[in-house]
Amino acid sequence: MAMAIGYLHSKGIAHRDLKLENILVDNQGYIKIIDYGLAKMLKEDEAETYSFCGTAEYLAPEMVNNSGHDKSVDWWALGVLIYEMLIGVTPFFNKNKQLLFTKIKNSKVIFPDRNKYKIEYSDDLMDLVIQLLNKDKDERLGSKRDVEEVLSHPFFKDINLDDLYY
Repeated sequence: MAMAIGYLHSKGIAHRDLKLENILVDNQGYIKIIDYGLAKMLKEDEAETYSFCGTAEYLAPEMVNNSGHDKSVDWWALGVLIYEMLIGVTPFFNKNKQLLFTKIKNSKVIFPDRNKYKIEYSDDLMDLVIQLLNKDKDERLGSKRDVEEVLSHPFFKDINLDDLYY
C-alpha cells in the first residue's frame, strides 16, 4: 500500500480519500487504489490545498482544522487503515462527528491490550502507526521523504521491496 501511495505522490497526486472501500487487490495480489473523485493534482508551486473532503474517520487533523493540507494526508490515512485492519475499528472512532473530529485533533492513539484482547502486533507496527498518525503534518512519517521515509521504518526491514515491483 505504501508503494502505491508513493507512486501517486510521485505523479503529484494526493488521493485524499484512502479507506478500505477504495482499495482492491488484483488477481496477482497487487494493491489497486480506486475512486479518484477527491484526488488533487498538486502543482509544483502549490504546497497546500484547503478543500475539506474525504471520509470523516480518515481525515487528518489539518483537514479537520482547515489549516491547509498536502500529500501527507495520505500517510495519515494509511495509519488509520493499518490500525483499522488490525483492531477492527478506526483509531478515533465515534458515531458523533463532532466528537470524532475532536478526537482526531486531540486524542492519542491507543492500542488495546495485546494479552487481554488476544491481538498480536509488534512494537514496530505500533510505532509505524503512531508515526503515521502524528498530528503535526510536518513531523508525520512520510512528510519529508515520502515513500522512501515510510519504507525505511523498521517495520519493513524484513521485506524485500524489490520483490513487490512488477
